[in-house]
Amino acid sequence: MARPIGLLQSLDADAVPIHSWSTVSTPGLVLGRLAADPPIDRGVIAEEGVTVVRRSSGGGPVLWDRDLLALDVVLPRGHRLAGDDVVEAYRWLGEAIADALRALGARDVAVIGVAEARAARARPGAAADACFGGLSPYEVLAGGRKVVGLSQARRKPGALLQAGIPLRLDARRLARLMGRDAAFAASLAATAAGLDEVAPGAGAAQTIAAVDAAVRARVGVDLRGDTLRAHETVAVTAAAATDRVGGIRVSE
Repeated sequence: MARPIGLLQSLDADAVPIHSWSTVSTPGLVLGRLAADPPIDRGVIAEEGVTVVRRSSGGGPVLWDRDLLALDVVLPRGHRLAGDDVVEAYRWLGEAIADALRALGARDVAVIGVAEARAARARPGAAADACFGGLSPYEVLAGGRKVVGLSQARRKPGALLQAGIPLRLDARRLARLMGRDAAFAASLAATAAGLDEVAPGAGAAQTIAAVDAAVRARVGVDLRGDTLRAHETVAVTAAAATDRVGGIRVSE
């Protein structure tokens, strides 16, 4: 969680866009940067060995397990893909991921418009306080169900765009961790889906390759991959002992 923000804060004037794909080996319940957190069941969380962490970007809770593919895109200040409009800044990423999902075989792929997202928020479902239970502008649907969640953080040096793409969505487990009932799980499963349902056979490697190619084709940018440096590894290890990120191992 801390590493993309660290990269963002350390950008210099000559920086180029950086992207990082990641998965985890130990599950986490990731809370967004909200004024008040939704209730969670800490007994279930402890029983299942799940770590509660907080991301610096907004949005509702996300179950980050080995089936969630996460993308961080760090853009220097003034880059054309960052933009000044924090809503429109999502458009290129949502559209590129939609292109990638079509290439992977997903059908009825759609990018949520601003008006549609606002209308959806006016009639929230039972699982709306979970990230994948609600809709925001330029997130992606397949077959009418959300398959890509987006969030964003901004600092003086630039912008961080984040996307979550579930390879498989475990609605029941998220419901348990949040202390919710079967109706919550059913609503979430009806609202969202993993790639196993909409693009069977599209694993992590295929999805990463398709999204990277779609970004290149749509906006003409080759995002530079980046991995943990030695001093960043030390910082992440230190944070694990003090900042509720213990138990999460990021693999890139």
